[in-house]
Amino acid sequence: MATILVDLDGTLIPLDAWNPVFAEICAHIARRVGAEPEEIWRRVRQRNLALSRALDLRAFDWQKIFAEVAAELGVDEVPDVIEVLERHLPAFRLNDGAAEALAELKAAGHRVEIATNGLAYYQMPVIRRLSLDKLVDDVRTSDRYGCPKTCSQYFQGAHVMIGDNPIFDVYFPQKFGLYTIFYGDWEKEAVAYSQRMRIDLSKAAPHAVVKSLREIPRVIQTLKL
Repeated sequence: MATILVDLDGTLIPLDAWNPVFAEICAHIARRVGAEPEEIWRRVRQRNLALSRALDLRAFDWQKIFAEVAAELGVDEVPDVIEVLERHLPAFRLNDGAAEALAELKAAGHRVEIATNGLAYYQMPVIRRLSLDKLVDDVRTSDRYGCPKTCSQYFQGAHVMIGDNPIFDVYFPQKFGLYTIFYGDWEKEAVAYSQRMRIDLSKAAPHAVVKSLREIPRVIQTLKL
């Protein structure tokens, strides 16, 4: 049987699940400096993108990023990301078919692990809230391996990567010999992420593409694992 890695944000849960958390923190900083929340978020995203392009795991340390943006604007205190997250967690939901797909993979005898670029500090409260920790064998985070989903040690012992990000869930896993299953619109997202990350994806392609998480167990059966 195989070790199957499944992405969290954008795959098991909606990509925009964290938006209310970030919006509340941006609004807080904006009030302190007399700016629009959109300007704060633009600066946060700019910093996140620069670190992501450098393949730096600090791209996913939201507390540090918000603190640095606030400091640039003369604000020395920002809300605690985890405290804000806790207020919004009741609204977090799994994507349709997520729990069923994980359960079927486990029932088939596979080892199933969540694989996220996020830091454990931020991701484990979400995973526990949604009881995902009861559906998987382990959780891989970037701080555990000292890198995002870009290095060999992150993927050690794994056979399949499933996710919605063309860079971190297809391009890099394939470099280390994993089968890849993309969740979403590959053609559209490959173009967008190639431009955003400045990585050529013209020769990259997942082994399979699914539009529904419920398709995954069937697709896994077709792979020569």
